[in-house]
Amino acid sequence: MANRKENIKKINDELELMSDEELDQVAGGSYKETAGDTRFLNDLAGLCDRFGATKAFFYNFTVSDEAAKGWSKIGITVKTGFSDSNLYYLNGEKISRQQAFDYACKKFGKNLNDLPEGKGGYSL
Repeated sequence: MANRKENIKKINDELELMSDEELDQVAGGSYKETAGDTRFLNDLAGLCDRFGATKAFFYNFTVSDEAAKGWSKIGITVKTGFSDSNLYYLNGEKISRQQAFDYACKKFGKNLNDLPEGKGGYSL
């Protein structure tokens, strides 16, 4: 009988073989958005560590916390959800994810298209 560590390794090995589209079918897209947020915030100004979808899937609370801390450094509050879309707030008012990205880029004088994953990346 396999122990917990062996089972986790087996699951991780299987997930590594899956495409992003297949992972989306497993549990929606919110964890993927959160992973994209961490990569965006890291590329923008090193505001948090960067994570991929697999880490965000298995370590959702840790990755969500990192993303929330990164967003808070520029005045945006985010409420992440595992299978629901993330919610973004600026000065207490709900904004779209795209508006959050645009605001962050403007704050740092950068253009989304010039960042490594550019427009269309970061699981937008």
